[in-house]
Amino acid sequence: MAGFYKGLQSAGAAVFWRLDGLKTAYNIMFAATWATCAASLLIAAPIIFIKIKDTTAIEEDLKFSDETVDEVVAPQVLEQKQQPQGEI
Repeated sequence: MAGFYKGLQSAGAAVFWRLDGLKTAYNIMFAATWATCAASLLIAAPIIFIKIKDTTAIEEDLKFSDETVDEVVAPQVLEQKQQPQGEI
C-alpha cells in the first residue's frame, strides 16, 4: 500500500515539476492538482475497500508471526472467551 502511494506521489511530483517549468498558469496547475487527487482516489478506492478491514481475528493477525495467542492476549480475556456465554 505504501509503495502504491509513493509511486503516485512521485509521478505527481514529476508532472507538476514539468508544468511549473513550462510556466503553466497557476489556476491550471491548481485544477490539475485536484484532478490528479480525484483520479488517484478513484484508483485507490478498490484497494481501500477490499483490503482494509474494521477488525482482524487474532489468529489471522498472528499468522506470519512467531508469537502465539497466549503470549499476546491478556489471561482475563482468554478466560472470558472460554466461559459459556449464558453464565456470569
